[in-house]
Amino acid sequence: MKFTKKRFGWIADQEITEYQLTTTQGAVFKCLNYGAIVSGIEVPDKNGNCENVVLGFDTLEEYIEDSPYFGALVGRVAGRIKNGTWETYKLTQNEGPHHIHGGRANFSQIIWDTEVNEAADFIDIIFTHKSPAGDNGYPGNLTVKVVYRWTEKAVWTMDIRAETDATTLFNPTNHTYFNLSGSAKRTILNHKLQIASAVYAEVGADKCPTGRLIPVDGTPYDFRNSIFISEALAKQPTGYDTPFKLTTGNVLLNEPESGRQVAIRTTREAVVVFSTTGMDEEYIVMGKKMCSHLGIALETQELPDAVHHPHFQSIVLKPGEQYFSQTTYHFSA
Repeated sequence: MKFTKKRFGWIADQEITEYQLTTTQGAVFKCLNYGAIVSGIEVPDKNGNCENVVLGFDTLEEYIEDSPYFGALVGRVAGRIKNGTWETYKLTQNEGPHHIHGGRANFSQIIWDTEVNEAADFIDIIFTHKSPAGDNGYPGNLTVKVVYRWTEKAVWTMDIRAETDATTLFNPTNHTYFNLSGSAKRTILNHKLQIASAVYAEVGADKCPTGRLIPVDGTPYDFRNSIFISEALAKQPTGYDTPFKLTTGNVLLNEPESGRQVAIRTTREAVVVFSTTGMDEEYIVMGKKMCSHLGIALETQELPDAVHHPHFQSIVLKPGEQYFSQTTYHFSA
């Protein structure tokens, strides 16, 4: 294993660093101390050609100005909280009347403290942050520790820990967009997706969950068997921005043409699938204009807007409790 770092830019007088972790076989994991962003993952295809399989930008300025959370850690709470309210607290409303991904200047837009832990067969990048009481309306001083581990076997593990001094909410996620074709040379339409989920959370026109958990059987949301994303989208042309409640914590994404796959396993309750349908933007990603279906986000988390739906898993964190979750991404070809 090899570790290097380089200056990626500046925010005021603070240096932004890109860390690069490389296996002896040449598989690469890159991340930034800004937003704990995963800025690149380069893994081999079935012919041994290493290419980047996540969407990102070449410059810090693009991440600051244009990014739809590419590769970023978001929180305190991922997804939407309807009307930005919880009990007597009023949270930042940063999507119309609703609160999304932790509000303004959320975890994806801060500079994290970082440490590096090197071992023979893995390297850890350790991110820490202290979110003060009142941050985006949340109560409690929250201490967060996130560890990205890249192993010799091209496995990325994300461990998240947190504790608070007052009752608060915590439901973070990583917002990496995958495209296993390599360098985004093809869209995700020829990828296959499998999700161990028997029910999905219905969302309304405002994209907030209604509270209904609907069986996937006979619907466009049935990914229990691996299916081409193009085939799924033919039944759901408006695309997916959909929470799936997991049964075993397993998600599998693969692209037959390149042979690459990523097997995701998580302790989290759910995964939100975002298909980038309709994301025709002016900014450039990997040398090309951002377009519909250029990537797919697979966001492991608890079900969104859980504070308004008591039958969803609680995202309340209390003093004395130690929050922990783990998601692993195993790349192979």
